[in-house]
Amino acid sequence: MPLDSYENIFEQFPAISAEEWKQKIIHDLKGEPIEKLTGHIDGIDVLPFYTKEDTAKYSLNIPPKSNTGWQIAERIKVDSITDANREALDALQMGANAIVFDLQHKNYSEGDITSLQKDILTEAASIYFENGRGEKIIVPKSDSSADELVYALKNSSSNNFHFFIGENYFFEIAKLRAFRWLMKQVCELEDRPYNIFVFAETVVHSEEADENKNMLRNTTAAMSAILGGCDALIINSHDASKENSGFGKRIARNIQHILQFESYFTEIDDAAKGSYYIEYLTHELSKKVWDIISKS
Repeated sequence: MPLDSYENIFEQFPAISAEEWKQKIIHDLKGEPIEKLTGHIDGIDVLPFYTKEDTAKYSLNIPPKSNTGWQIAERIKVDSITDANREALDALQMGANAIVFDLQHKNYSEGDITSLQKDILTEAASIYFENGRGEKIIVPKSDSSADELVYALKNSSSNNFHFFIGENYFFEIAKLRAFRWLMKQVCELEDRPYNIFVFAETVVHSEEADENKNMLRNTTAAMSAILGGCDALIINSHDASKENSGFGKRIARNIQHILQFESYFTEIDDAAKGSYYIEYLTHELSKKVWDIISKS
């Protein structure tokens, strides 16, 4: 089919209004109430369908990130300075471009910190620390996205936030988008610059979970984090709850490589913008959280 035929394909079909869709659904339900198709997740009504009209009604102006794309981050637990440095160099050699050193609340000297970063080109790779210095707001994972957002806003003393991303694909996208919008409102009210950095990390699955399925879970969770607008992403290996093998870490990095270099997730800013369902979820989550914060 010629290219111009593809470009004009939608002109061959009449536009269908939301009311026409609704009447079609009612007809197909054969007397059953359309309300039975409405789900309820995290206190939000999930409607049976969405249309272009919903986008105009619910779309929020999500503030853009300061940089396009995201950092491929890997966490290194520091038990031995030498071993941690070697592991970091290996991760960078294999395609990570950000290292998170977990100091495990141990007292390391400035000399130790310098040794941890030996031979790392900080012009090309970002270095972060946790559990000892360079603290960020770690948002506990909850069954409620709204609860996570409320916690983050009530503890917004830092500009650096760390969210855990689970399997609820669309809600996790909406969670991070809503957070960016909500933080923008908070910064404007408090007359402070909006300059946030969002770490995202895939949840660690139980030992009983199938490891092959965990690879798929990690992939969709990573997509949620990226489409939601994270600035850096840690994918825990599919066997993180067991041996956390080198192979598992390699697969975790490669998931990010595929999304970044083969799926071109870096090429579009706010790729979820205009999605009827995600725009609705972002709006409803933001509204719910703002109402809670306003009353607290």
